[in-house]
Amino acid sequence: MALQLGTFGAWFNPAYDDSARTEFVVEAEALGYTTAWLGMGRRDVADLSLVERALDATTTITVATAIVNVWTNDAATVARAYQRIAAKYPDRFLLGVGVGHPESIATYRAPLETMATYLDILDADGVPQDRRMLAALGDRALRLAAERTAGAHPYLVVPEYTRHAREIVGSEPLLAPEHKAVLSTDPEKARAIVLHRTPEGINAGLAAHFDAGANHVSVQVLVAPR
Repeated sequence: MALQLGTFGAWFNPAYDDSARTEFVVEAEALGYTTAWLGMGRRDVADLSLVERALDATTTITVATAIVNVWTNDAATVARAYQRIAAKYPDRFLLGVGVGHPESIATYRAPLETMATYLDILDADGVPQDRRMLAALGDRALRLAAERTAGAHPYLVVPEYTRHAREIVGSEPLLAPEHKAVLSTDPEKARAIVLHRTPEGINAGLAAHFDAGANHVSVQVLVAPR
């Protein structure tokens, strides 16, 4: 069975602890979201315990990692954790992996080759292509995502980027960009952060990603500055 991502997903920042994010996932399911994206940062999360905890606490929502950092998480360990969780929840877990941002990793080098090697290990250890996504921004990374995973989860992008990404990956792969939003009509405060306006205005702004070719948009709602 295909994973059910739905139209909009809720993206939860790793600045919140695991207990808080588990509660957020429960709340997201109650609000009708079909996917929760768990930001992982660069931490060692190879046992994927937060994913399992969130799935245990819910009944229908799909949980996706955004992302498991390939520099700090052993691929074979991640694959074993995936198999453990998928055995319990075969149609509710999407494994997102990627290299993260270069300024956060001292050993950042040859990112495309590193991602390809990581995917080789996931292949060898039985993680299905249609149950994993790649954090991808550059054209070569987007092509790798299209060829070897279910698709791409680009972070901090706008609809213009989504349109370009769709041209690169083609019509079939999933394209699930992340977009930040803040509920505020104060332009001076809100423009310093992200997409803003009323709920209706924010919805219209997010919908532009679908016009540009996205299948799904993960929304990270920020608290407005005081």
